[in-house]
Amino acid sequence: MAKFSQAFLQSMTQPAYQEGLFTAARSLGGLPGRIREEQETKATQESLVNMMNTNSRIAETGNVKGLEDQRVRLTEMLSAAQSDQSRDMILQELSRVEGLRDVAKPAAQQRDINTLLRAEQSLAEADQQIATLQGDASAEGQIKLDAAIRAKQAIQSRVNSLKSNASLVAAADNQKIDMEIASLTKDEALRSARKNEMLAELRSVTPYSEAWDALVKRAEDQGLGQSVKTAISEIQDAELKRIEVLDAQASRRPLNEKEKKELNDAKIPVSGASDFEARRIYTVFANAQIKKKVDLATRPLDVPTEARANALVKTALNFMVRDAELEGKLFMQDLSDKVEDLLADPNQLQEIQGLVSGLKGVEVVEAVESYIQEKFPKKYAEYQQAKQNRQFEAEEFQDLLDDVYSKDSSLNPNDPTGVDQEIARIRAERELRNAVVRAGKPSIEYERKGRRGGPT
Repeated sequence: MAKFSQAFLQSMTQPAYQEGLFTAARSLGGLPGRIREEQETKATQESLVNMMNTNSRIAETGNVKGLEDQRVRLTEMLSAAQSDQSRDMILQELSRVEGLRDVAKPAAQQRDINTLLRAEQSLAEADQQIATLQGDASAEGQIKLDAAIRAKQAIQSRVNSLKSNASLVAAADNQKIDMEIASLTKDEALRSARKNEMLAELRSVTPYSEAWDALVKRAEDQGLGQSVKTAISEIQDAELKRIEVLDAQASRRPLNEKEKKELNDAKIPVSGASDFEARRIYTVFANAQIKKKVDLATRPLDVPTEARANALVKTALNFMVRDAELEGKLFMQDLSDKVEDLLADPNQLQEIQGLVSGLKGVEVVEAVESYIQEKFPKKYAEYQQAKQNRQFEAEEFQDLLDDVYSKDSSLNPNDPTGVDQEIARIRAERELRNAVVRAGKPSIEYERKGRRGGPT
């Protein structure tokens, strides 16, 4: 039997010693719990480090559903957590996941926009492939054609699914327009730089000389646009005026009424001066005006501003043409030339830039189209009339196409080879041409109204 010293036994009776024993016992009893908490906290911390990286990647790819799955997982972890420290860490990541939704949603939309644009491109390529294969009557050709048609149907189904989201369609349209503007701006920047080179050369060559004629031809071959054509015309007019002034000075011809009016409008007095002195004054004045005209015609272009403004206008004109299916119409080319000529004025360039400031996509096209309407109301009215006529013709063509199918039941509007559709299209176009001839109008609007019981 163990024997304890008298001092030890006596110390056990002391209150301070007894309290120390109880504290130690309590500490030893709580140790397993603390160890478990520390282990849980460490495991939670390790899990959350991996999960945080995963959640960030999920958000960047636009996977909103993936974020929701992670939120559910975190909620389950929170329910199972035993320590306050673990719960706090999990709650912090839950809060971060909620914030990542703001990252994932636009990323998801951009992903869907890219998918739609690629699908539309694939659809166009499928149409081209089918058109090529339709001319192959061999068994192998028909197998390829059937496969191409099935592929197109799958692509079309995906496109239709994506286009059921109106906001996605609008966003995709805006992106297409912005991409077209960006592409055109690059092209126009190169063109503007070439214009500047040509304007500098035009300024350095004597008009109507052989070198001038060669330069003008090169400008035409390069297709530098209306602004260079206008500059050429202005310089030639200025040269003719310079020769005229020189001849008048050499012959000491008295001022005519037109010349007197020019001086009077410029507030240059010649009253009381001799004919010789008046002619000298006019020559100085006229040469200064000629120089101003040439300087204005050949002033260097602000390449970035001019390039973007022209790109904006061309994009708007392109959409106007496509919207109304007016490719190749001369009045549209004339309108384009007039607008480009107008944009030779730096103030007009700045006006265009100001109109579209802060706008994107469709809004840009609408703003520039309004600008074109304001500057050229008559030409714009021609565009609107042609657009209306084209819509009438499209509706009439569809009616005639329906008539063809209803009259000839042997034609299948869903013929996978496309042969029946081509036959029906040719017949409907022939009927449309006949309707135009009968109406004696450039549009079949009147003929159409007459056929349906309206006024003729």
